[in-house]
Amino acid sequence: MNNENVFFNPGDAISSSHDYKEARRSAQIIKADKPTAGQIIIAKNAKNGTYAIYLAENARDEKHGEPYKITDKL
Repeated sequence: MNNENVFFNPGDAISSSHDYKEARRSAQIIKADKPTAGQIIIAKNAKNGTYAIYLAENARDEKHGEPYKITDKL
């Protein structure tokens, strides 16, 4: 498991779920559908524990986003 923290705007999430396996499955489907879209990150919200899927390029700085802990990269 990755201990890297990153900041995202929750409104930029491609998908979200309370279940990691469901979030990973959604990320795999998104990656298969658009393989050139860039790196996809599955991150866990530090406040509410929800898993969200983001494009890595949508990362923010700590002043403009909420903290997430990266759990997987595709």
